Order: sequence, then C-alpha cells, then structure tokens
Amino acid sequence: MQQLNYKRIVIIVILISTLLRIYLGNSLAFGNDEVYYWLYAKYPDISHFDHPPMVGFFIQFFTFDLLFDTEVIIRLAAIVPISFSMYLLYLIGKYLKDEKVGLISVLLYNIHIYGFVIAGTFILPDAPLVFFWLLSFYFFIQVLPKDPDQKLYPKLLLAFLFAGLAIYSKYQAIYLVFGVCLFVVIKNKKWLKKPVFYLGFIFPILAIAMIFYWNYLNDFISYKFHGDRVSFFSLRFNKNSFLREILGQFVYNNPYIIIVFILMLIGLKKKRFQLTSKTTFIFLSCSLPLIFTTIYLSISRNTLPHWSGISYLTLLPLLAVFLSEKKRILKRLTIGMSSFFVLLIFVSVMINTGFLLPENTSQTKESLGRKDAVLDMYGWQQASEKLSTIFTKAKLTDLPIISNRWYPAAHIDYYIARPNKMKVYGVGTLKDIHKYYWINKQYPALGNRVLYITDSRNFIDPTKLYNNEYSQIEKFETIPIMRGNCIVKYVFLYQLTKG
Repeated sequence: MQQLNYKRIVIIVILISTLLRIYLGNSLAFGNDEVYYWLYAKYPDISHFDHPPMVGFFIQFFTFDLLFDTEVIIRLAAIVPISFSMYLLYLIGKYLKDEKVGLISVLLYNIHIYGFVIAGTFILPDAPLVFFWLLSFYFFIQVLPKDPDQKLYPKLLLAFLFAGLAIYSKYQAIYLVFGVCLFVVIKNKKWLKKPVFYLGFIFPILAIAMIFYWNYLNDFISYKFHGDRVSFFSLRFNKNSFLREILGQFVYNNPYIIIVFILMLIGLKKKRFQLTSKTTFIFLSCSLPLIFTTIYLSISRNTLPHWSGISYLTLLPLLAVFLSEKKRILKRLTIGMSSFFVLLIFVSVMINTGFLLPENTSQTKESLGRKDAVLDMYGWQQASEKLSTIFTKAKLTDLPIISNRWYPAAHIDYYIARPNKMKVYGVGTLKDIHKYYWINKQYPALGNRVLYITDSRNFIDPTKLYNNEYSQIEKFETIPIMRGNCIVKYVFLYQLTKG
C-alpha cells in the first residue's frame, strides 16, 4: 500500500463511522443522561449543577438553538465533533511517526466503546471534552518537548485555549493541565523560564473562574454535589465499586486496547519500543494520572468507568506506534472495526425489536420492565403519541406536569411536554431533581391541579410523595408500551388536586 493512500483511507473510515453513528443516533431514543443534557441547551447558563455548560452550547449550535430538535439532529453535537476528533488522532499519529500510525490510531478509535458510542454518538459532556482535549494535546506535543522558541508561542497559547474549553466541557480536563505541568517540571524545565508559559494559564483559569462564579451565586452546590460523590480520603473499602471500575475500564476501552497498552508499557520498560523519552512521557503524564485517580476513588466510592475514557483515547497514537510494526495489523484492525460496526447495528435492532432479549415479567404493572435497562432508550415516542391524544381529548394541556426525580422528568419533558407545549416541574429534593431546581424558578408557581407522570421503570406511588400537598390523587390513565406484540412497560398518568 502506497503511503499516499493512508490519508484517503482515513477519510473513508471517518465517513463510514460518521454514517453509522448517524444511523444509531436516528434509530435510538435518548437515554436518561442524554435527554437531561438537552435541558442545558433549553435553559443555558454559564455553568450547571452537574457539569460545565459546553455540551449545551454544542447542542444549541448544531440545532440552531433548538430550531431542529429531533434526536439525530441533537446528537450531531456529538457525532460531528468526534469525527473531527478522529482526524486529530490521525494528525497526532502522523506527527509521531507517519501516516500509517495515524491510520492505525483512527482504526483503534473506531473499536473503542467509550470513544465511538459514549462520546461519539450519545449527546453527553464527553463529546466536547474529547474534541477540545485532543485539539489541545495536538498542539502541546508539538511545543513542550522542544526547546522554547518564539515560533512555538502561538501553538502553546492555542493549546492552553483549547485546554480551557475542555475544562469548560467537563471537570476531568483539569488532568490535562496537570499532565502538562508534570511534564514541564520533570522533562523540560526551560519552559518554566518563559512568561508565555504562565500567560497560557489565563484560559484554563478563566474557565474555572466562570464555573466558580456560578457556584458562588449558588452556594457552591456543584462542589458539594461532587464532593459527596468523590472523596480522596476514605478508609472504607468498596469491593463492588473497585471491581466494577476495573471491569468497566476493560469493557469501555475495549479489552484489546487495554492488553496492547499493557504490552506497550512492558516494551517501554524493556526498551523494545523506541520513541524519545520526552514524547513518551507527555503521553503518559497526560493520561495515567486520571486513570489511576478513578481506580483509586473506586476503592471507597462508586465511580463510573467512562470517567477515564479520555485518557485511553489520548494514548491511542502511542499504541499505534507500538502496533505499526506488527504484521497485517491494518487488516486485523479493519476486521475488528467491521465486526464492531455490525455488532452495534445488531444491538440497535435488539433494542427496538426485543429480538433475543428475555421477556419482561412482573407480578405488577408498576414494576414491569424495571430490570430491563435498554427500555430507557425505547418507547418514549410511543408514550408521547398516546398521551398527546389523551391530553387533547381531556383538555389537559394547560396543566403542568410534576415529577419527583430528574429521570424520568427529562424524558417526560422532551417527549411528552415539549410537543404539547406543557411545563415540567421537579418537585422533590435538590439531590433528586438537579437542574429542575433552577428550571422551576423560571416558571409560575404551581396551581391547584397538576399532572403526575411516571413509568414502570421508575414507578413511585404519588400518594407517598405528595399526599400532604394534594388532597385528591387519582390515576387518570395507564398506557401500555408495546415492543412487537408484547407489553414491555407501562406509563402512568395521575391527576393531583388541592383542596
């Protein structure tokens, strides 16, 4: 294969990947987290309770401020930036060695579950995080391993700018800046003598300052929330969390990639893998600290395996250099990528048809489908159509809808309230309703009659929640959600009245 063809192959791979992710984005309903981040675009702010606001800004940009707000259009805010992120990995690989390494980096990305699905298809804060992190890292590796030179200053400032935008996407990006500082202190102290290096920190500091200012106005609620989730000092050992984190990192990042990473580290130790020490170290300093932190936190706290996903993506060009001398590596990775693509299509069909999925059984309607996690991404459009008919016949569209938790409140908001121009209120504790604590303030006070909607995946009897506030609580309708010829869950509509 001629070297001239590698770039063309990369573009073809990215186009095929993009088309597949568009297909997946169009065929699957929003998951709990996705539909919640749609609220970031509907109610923008300089920061939010759970995360910084960049994902909301991306959604606003790609939907023309929600002018076009179907699932696939909203998900373009993840699909398109990640396609550019793949090309960035190609450029990083090409910079490290050659275009073949760039192609291998892209192929590795396309078998990476976190990179392809979680960050690359679903609309989560990870999409802008990955894009800006890799963009920043691309410039950092061109600058920091070299001796300071004025010609490098613009790239250095761009690297810090994109690092700041990465922080404004998700808090994990602080580890990129930490990795950069670690590299400079250990491997290239010459940059510490240059004022431009310190000038670059204006951008990350500005991002942090905006997040801090929002928290200052809101009693530092984000820090309290994440402080409860993440504790660096604890003597309690959580075996389940630790095992889940280790297993999750293997699955989310693809076992093949994890094994190659381990073999590469062994090769580095035995000096079988040749790259300059500075180049190798900047990859490791910007990746390993976050990986080790999430594993450490899992010892005592519940963590999520995708928290460290960006670190493994950063390592892909380094792994590509290690793999580039292996025989038939391009053929093997192409087969692996093709198999992964077929698997994803099959999974999407399973979710929408129930093919090969075990039949849902339950002794009560209120718990049907509770153990079927894929139902979070199925049936909401069906519920929307059926409830809209009920609302119109019973003239209920003037009533607000209440929910006790952010999920399923966000699903109800997008699929049921939005097409009927109704309002959704979160009526519960801040810990349960999250963003709805602030959304409620933009709406008028609740009147004497409200609707309560829930489904059998998340059912809680409203009499247990609101008996002290509403004297009459009556079930208005029970709506079956069908998949094929089977009822897989129920949606419940209640009317609550004061006095």
